[in-house]
Amino acid sequence: MGEIKIKKLTTELLDIPIKRPHQFATVKVSSKSFVLIRLELSNGFIGIGEGTTPGIWWNGESVETMQLVIEQYIAPLLAEEDPRNLETLLQRINRHIRGNAFAKATVEMALYDVIGKIYNVPVYQLLGGLYQERIPVRWSLASGTPEGDIQEAKDYVMSGQYHIFKIKSGKASPSDDVRRSIHIADGIKDDSTIGIDPNGSWDRLTSKKSMEDLSKSNIDFIEQPLPPNDIEGLAQLADMKQVPIMADESLQSIHDALRLVDQKAADIFSLKIHKSGGMKNTVKIAGIAEAAGISCFGGTSLESSIGTAACLHAYCSISNLDYGSELFGPDWLADDLVTDPITIKEGQIQVPHQPGLGVELDEDKIATYKRTCKQGVSN
Repeated sequence: MGEIKIKKLTTELLDIPIKRPHQFATVKVSSKSFVLIRLELSNGFIGIGEGTTPGIWWNGESVETMQLVIEQYIAPLLAEEDPRNLETLLQRINRHIRGNAFAKATVEMALYDVIGKIYNVPVYQLLGGLYQERIPVRWSLASGTPEGDIQEAKDYVMSGQYHIFKIKSGKASPSDDVRRSIHIADGIKDDSTIGIDPNGSWDRLTSKKSMEDLSKSNIDFIEQPLPPNDIEGLAQLADMKQVPIMADESLQSIHDALRLVDQKAADIFSLKIHKSGGMKNTVKIAGIAEAAGISCFGGTSLESSIGTAACLHAYCSISNLDYGSELFGPDWLADDLVTDPITIKEGQIQVPHQPGLGVELDEDKIATYKRTCKQGVSN
């Protein structure tokens, strides 16, 4: 195949509107920001990667910090290197740069994309092969009101687009959050069920007092009810065996996975390729979960079709992804960045089978949504 070298790495920031405002625990958003990277090789092949976060409040990274780290610190480490030596490159990046998992995952994504193109295989073949072609998707109800969430869920069930749901909590007090969650669960009990995601905003006492009532409302799971460092508290909730406890913010590395297993602090692992530093680490974490008898859930950072494709390649290679996913990003955005966006049909999403990530950039859309000035600055 001959010598192949990385010749160029470029980045650009993009801002895409979403279909309706989305309420997180700490902020309400009406658009989503991305950093897009292109990795150009000496043979003319180009790998693409997409970085995005729920927000800087979630893990301390933003698209702006990711762009800086990638351009100034990661790009020089890759110059003139063979992208096929993936593990060597990833270890070099880790030795030189602490943390910055989202930035690292974005670069790894582009490397996997271009390696898949070199060998003419989809990325899932580089991760161990395909276990399942499609995955169920949960829609996140975050209209801002309980009545709005109930109606949105009923509308989606009626249309057949989505069948199961998740709700965001954390804006109100923990006790009010619990009452609101039960109200929504009871409001759609004849149609569907929900999982709850407080993003680490609840306290131990309220959570313990509420577990029985949440169980009676058939809550599917509680995702990260307590702050990320409160592993002991998560273990106490899991030990109550009322509602399955899912770890998300507490699970950001293979080392976190081992700690959660050791302390029996989670029934479900929420996987996310960006928070764990890439697809390879995500598959490793799923392997730790499998050894411990823990189920996995395919989490999202609300990616476009680019990042969603990367998630799919990883998740579809995992055998213990028992709780489906929430890969609704392409449906949540008002537009996309690729020529053939990934679609969700009847609550299912399918992995692309083309070489690499299996998606191609739409250059007109890139030009439309490219950021041309600093956000938050006006004359």
